[in-house]
Amino acid sequence: MGFGVVSLMNAMFRHMFTSAGLRPASATVDAGDDTVIHFWAHPSLLQPPPSSSAAASESEQRRPVVLLIHGFGPDPTWQWAPQVGPLSRHFDLVVPTLLLFGASSTRAPARSDAFQAAALAALLSGGHLPGLAAGDRRAVHVVGTDYGGLVAYRLAGELVERHRQQVGKVVLCNCDAWRSAEDDAAVAARAGVAEVTELLAPADTRALRRRWAACTYRPSKYVPECFLRDLFKKHFADKREEKAALVKGMTNGEGGFQLTPLPQEVLIIWGEFDQIFPVDKAYKMKEKLGEKATVKVIPKTGHMPQLEELKLFNRVLLDFLLQSSPSNGSTAAK
Repeated sequence: MGFGVVSLMNAMFRHMFTSAGLRPASATVDAGDDTVIHFWAHPSLLQPPPSSSAAASESEQRRPVVLLIHGFGPDPTWQWAPQVGPLSRHFDLVVPTLLLFGASSTRAPARSDAFQAAALAALLSGGHLPGLAAGDRRAVHVVGTDYGGLVAYRLAGELVERHRQQVGKVVLCNCDAWRSAEDDAAVAARAGVAEVTELLAPADTRALRRRWAACTYRPSKYVPECFLRDLFKKHFADKREEKAALVKGMTNGEGGFQLTPLPQEVLIIWGEFDQIFPVDKAYKMKEKLGEKATVKVIPKTGHMPQLEELKLFNRVLLDFLLQSSPSNGSTAAK
């Protein structure tokens, strides 16, 4: 039955996180408006650093940090489960649940990606991760998919400008950070919905089925209605109006926002046959982000290459994060 499958998948993905050494936690990043972020992190980030001078010297050699930011969809454990194991061999991870998704909540009225980025910056730099204390020299690499890519772009600047946190590299996956009302209308038309909010924040299982078909390169021909009902109930029904407001509050190129180059190296990963954001958007993003940006296209994938071709995606991601020198240009992954 659908209930059993969704529950089993929830348990499986959480197990993949715990097997990678991650533990769940939460932090109130703004007590004034009850802004609470739930997240997963390695225990080394949840504990204060060693106090002795010898231990402190060793702590400077601790592993870099990777922040994984999810997009619209199910719990972040569903979106990043195949990545946390391979990444955990080299990095300490933080995987937050964005505000108004899952158990992360706020009473603040803001519904923009900039607001999400500010909350994550507070999580990283506000003492909520004792192992990433002020003055820590470790780089924080920022990786975002879909809506999380918008937040990642904003966050890279937020951390550097306001919090003086060292940002290593930035990875934007299937994220149209330079979009317009025309783009949104085109997305809705391709998916067969009236407006893009119906796709990103589905109101029922019919809309969820359309989303499923639009997000994958080779969608299953038959997805049981009982499975979709339970998936919708557990991961899409809650805070649906708030999520629709997040869609409307997304950055776009018509509101004075300018997509400009970042000082960090940027990797743009895209599914070759993404129906949500066509692959030509990746190259337009590169034009805006400049010579430090690189495009990697994952063949035979749609909007979720990290799930559809996870081994290749992981290799591309790790190669970029671990390399010591930039590799600019636009290539297709093989």
